[in-house]
Amino acid sequence: MKKTSLFAGLIAACLTLSSCFTTGTGAGTSTTGTDAGSILGSVLGSQAGGDILNSLLGGLLTKTLTEESLYGTWVYQSPEVRFESENLLAKAGGEVVAQNVERKLDSYLTKVGIKQGVTTYTFNKDKTYAITTGGKTISAGNYTFDSKNKTLKLQGTLGLMNQNCTVGMDGTNLCILYDADKLLTMANSVGSILGQVNSTVGSVASIFGNNYKGMKLGLAMSRK
Repeated sequence: MKKTSLFAGLIAACLTLSSCFTTGTGAGTSTTGTDAGSILGSVLGSQAGGDILNSLLGGLLTKTLTEESLYGTWVYQSPEVRFESENLLAKAGGEVVAQNVERKLDSYLTKVGIKQGVTTYTFNKDKTYAITTGGKTISAGNYTFDSKNKTLKLQGTLGLMNQNCTVGMDGTNLCILYDADKLLTMANSVGSILGQVNSTVGSVASIFGNNYKGMKLGLAMSRK
């Protein structure tokens, strides 16, 4: 997913152009992910095209995820940025912008106390969960998993209160994603619980830019 900023405008243009391509002969038929990947792949190389499509939320949601596969403890490894559609990815500025958001997100989460290799999510068979960082519990309660919509509802009885997330698998990693503004609220609450002083508190736009609509932000977690 790492490419130079020279391709940012080209990537966005290709994604926008791909919306004009149709499948079949009927007018108004929408483009498929394969079309976009082929266009980007031919311009930037197959790896680049694949990387762009990897930034789309749909890729996570098409993979099988059951409640049983959630069981256990997951450790935060890296920030995760996904877009709900190709058009939103193009509007935001393409993959290079996504990488920039990832860097900002990683820096922001670290400041509030959510750290790679330190913060964990644990899901138990009795439908209870716990979120810890540095050995301190920042949220615990009950969870509900909707396997059809790939959503996770965390109802906190300790620390952080209710959270609504989108979840999916990227290889062996579990991705826990929030709407951008919801993640900011959650992270700020974590900072308060941990007593972290955060100089970057502000609006979502001030931290992640103006094109955050349709962008999901969160954590990629590996099984402990």
